[in-house]
Amino acid sequence: MLIWTAVVFVLTGYPTLEAPKIKELPIDKVYHFTIFFVLGLLAVRIFKLRGYLIFCGIAVILAEIQQIWIPGRDFELLDIVAGIIGFVVADIIFLITQRRRARHELSKA
Repeated sequence: MLIWTAVVFVLTGYPTLEAPKIKELPIDKVYHFTIFFVLGLLAVRIFKLRGYLIFCGIAVILAEIQQIWIPGRDFELLDIVAGIIGFVVADIIFLITQRRRARHELSKA
């Protein structure tokens, strides 16, 4: 998880890194969703819910704030939203998986 966190901050802090332009699709938001979704999948196993939410919020906000000082990058609230949605989807998938495992274990007993 620490390595992926470093990757996230390198990618979001890389000067003049631009996503390819695809008409009618905000591909940079898809990238933000994806990198934070992966980070969420890694973090959800480590933290309890409160710690997970705090980690997610801090990671997304700091990744975006750092872009204020990076040439060629901009602070965008929609990037924060995309990152938070990535974390939320990761958490939902984890919870669904945990419930299915629990049901499966109960059915074995």
